[in-house]
Amino acid sequence: APENPALPASPVAFVQVSASARRLPVQRAIELLRSEAKVAHSQALEQLAQELAMRKDEGPFDQVINAIQKMIFRLKDEQTKEDDHKNWCDLELSKTDASLADKQAKLEELGVKIEGHDATAIELQEDIQEADKMVAAIDAHMKEATEIRRIGHMENAAAIKDAQDAQVAIANAISVLKDFYKSSGGMVKESYELVQRGKEPVSLPDTPSTWDSGYTRVSDPAAQPDGIVSVLEKVSADFAQMESDTNAQEASDQEAYDEDMKANKIEKARRIQEAEMKTQERKRVLQKKADMEKEHKRVSGEHEATVQYLSDLQPPCVEGSSSYEERRSARAGEIEALVQAQELLQNAFEEKAAKAGGKLVQVQQRRLRGVIAAF
Repeated sequence: APENPALPASPVAFVQVSASARRLPVQRAIELLRSEAKVAHSQALEQLAQELAMRKDEGPFDQVINAIQKMIFRLKDEQTKEDDHKNWCDLELSKTDASLADKQAKLEELGVKIEGHDATAIELQEDIQEADKMVAAIDAHMKEATEIRRIGHMENAAAIKDAQDAQVAIANAISVLKDFYKSSGGMVKESYELVQRGKEPVSLPDTPSTWDSGYTRVSDPAAQPDGIVSVLEKVSADFAQMESDTNAQEASDQEAYDEDMKANKIEKARRIQEAEMKTQERKRVLQKKADMEKEHKRVSGEHEATVQYLSDLQPPCVEGSSSYEERRSARAGEIEALVQAQELLQNAFEEKAAKAGGKLVQVQQRRLRGVIAAF
């Protein structure tokens, strides 16, 4: 068959191809937005992709591009606010942790000091009770010793008086006997007495008759050791010795009693002073303990409040379905997807836009890239 000439290109087909070519970047932008919306779980991106898919006109996407820019600025503003919030959270968490550690250390230190003061107070109380017991024992001992000394003194005084009375009585008896024997010639009178002639001692037969003669003495009353006067003089000397021994015993007992009383009074005064000093010291220790218990209660209250504040910080600063890094990464992904979508939309009508005013598009792109770089 003869070669027929080809038909000229149809302007309708050119328009359809051009429209299809322009629609391809839009479709890519829609897919990009929807993909990022799924990753970031962003309803805003999904809604933007939906609006873009429903557009029928072939004109520039100025409204969509403006919406994209607004979303970029909104995301940037959200990230700035979250950065500020995170910085505040980090600072508050750090300060709260340091405050908790400080208060816990103070509580432990106060607890140790309170236990120490409590042990010291108990020890001082035991010392005070021991001193009081010693004072009571000293008082009882002094009372008993004083009573024994009183009885001993009375017995010694009675013994001395008895010895003295016996010596007086014996001296009187000796005086009477001497007078009698001197008057009867049984004893020689002293030089100052009247002179009398002595008589020979009477010799008694083995069986002397009774009442057949006058009185005659049996023996010399001053003869040693059986003479009555000699016997009485020895008894008197014994009483004198007893008096001397009793006086010596009384002096010795009184001296021992005085020394014992002096030592016990000194010890009693020392124990009383010790009890008084330790009583005052115990009061000071108990006051310190009370002050520290009050401080412990105050710090404990602050510790509880700090623990509660740390707990209150958990929801806004720590807890959540995602971390700060995850949210920051998600926003960065959203912004990158928006920038790419905007470039695709602008490139779809690059030729028309260039004729209408390409400089404006370039300015918008540079502004958007500046935003991304700042973010």
